[in-house]
Amino acid sequence: MKRHRALRWLAPVAVLGVGSFAATGLFTVTTTSASLPSTTPAALIAAVQSPKTSGFSGTVVSHLSLGLPELPAIGNVGGGTSMTSLLAGSHTLQVWYGGVDKQRVALLGATDEIDLFRTGRHLWQWSSADRVAVHTMLPKVEQRTTATPTPMPSNALSLTPSGLAQSALASLDPSTQVDINKDEDVADRSAYELVLTPRTTASRVGSVHISVDGKTKIPLGVQVYARGASSAAVDVEFTSIRFAQPSDTYFQFSPPSDAIVHQATPQLPALSTFSTTPSRALADRGVSVTGSGWSTVVGYRAGSDVKLSGAFARALTPVSGSWGKGRLLESSLVCALVTDDGRVYTGAVDPEALYAAAGTK
Repeated sequence: MKRHRALRWLAPVAVLGVGSFAATGLFTVTTTSASLPSTTPAALIAAVQSPKTSGFSGTVVSHLSLGLPELPAIGNVGGGTSMTSLLAGSHTLQVWYGGVDKQRVALLGATDEIDLFRTGRHLWQWSSADRVAVHTMLPKVEQRTTATPTPMPSNALSLTPSGLAQSALASLDPSTQVDINKDEDVADRSAYELVLTPRTTASRVGSVHISVDGKTKIPLGVQVYARGASSAAVDVEFTSIRFAQPSDTYFQFSPPSDAIVHQATPQLPALSTFSTTPSRALADRGVSVTGSGWSTVVGYRAGSDVKLSGAFARALTPVSGSWGKGRLLESSLVCALVTDDGRVYTGAVDPEALYAAAGTK
C-alpha cells in the first residue's frame, strides 16, 4: 500500500465537500401531480430516512464536474478504472444494497471494473485489471448522533443517490428552504422531487435536488448545483432499479489465488452512510468538524509526509495566514486546503472558512 501512501487523502476531498452537507430546514408545502399522493416536505424527509424496503439493486449513472484536476488512483489499485475517477466525468455503476452493513458497488470500465464489497465490518476493494484486493476492517458503528457524516469512496454507497441523499439529510438545519417542486419519472418510477435551497451565503451550494421514489421512498437521483450555476456539478441517478433483497452471494468476496492482497487501515473514519459518528469519536481519530449545516468544514491530519506533484500540485495555489502556510484547491462547489504540516480541510465553503478552521488547531 505504499505507491500512493502520501496522496491517499486526495480521493475523498470532493466527496467530503459534497457529502458532508447537513441539509433540511424551513418547510413549505407545494402540490404534486395526480400520479402521486400529496405530501409535505417534512413527511417526505421522514420517509426517506426510514424507507420501505430492505434491499434493492440497479444501475447508476454518475456525472461529476467539480473542476478538479486528475487525481491518482486510490488504494493502490488503478488501471483504466479507479474509484478516484468517480470524482470527474461520467461513469456507470452497478449497485446492490442488502442492509446498512451489506453493500456492493461495481464501477464499470471499458475492459475492467473496480468492486467494493461490504459485509459487516469487512470491506474489500477489488481491481480486475490489476488483480489487487485490499481488505479493510471498519471501525465499530457508534450510536447515532447529529454529528456530520463523512462519506468517502471506501464507503460503498457514498457515491450513489441513496448515500448522497442520506448525507444531505443527516442533520436538520432551519437555514434551508425545502420544497416539493414536482414529481418526475426516474428509472421508470414515479418520483417526488425535494429541492433544498440554502439560505446562507456562507456555502457554495446553490441547491440540491433529490428524486424520491413515490412508493418505497428510496432516493433515485441527486443533483447538486453550485451557487449561481445553471448546470449540476453533481448528477447521480438510477437508470434502472429493482426492489428486492439481493442474494447474499452478491456481497461475498474471497481473493482469487493469483491476487495480490493488501491489508489497509482507514485513513479517515469509514462511516456508515446511514449513521453518524459522535464528535468525541471523530476527535479520537484526528478528525475535526467546524461550522454547521451547509458551511461545515471537515479537517483531518494526513501526515507530514504529504507530497504534492504533477497536475494536482500545479492546480493548487500557495496561500498563507496566521494558521501557517499551505496550498488551496478552489472550485465552484468545493474548496480544500492542504497545510505544509500535513493537515487537510475541505468543505463546500469559501477559502476563508477553511483558513478559520485551520486557525483553530
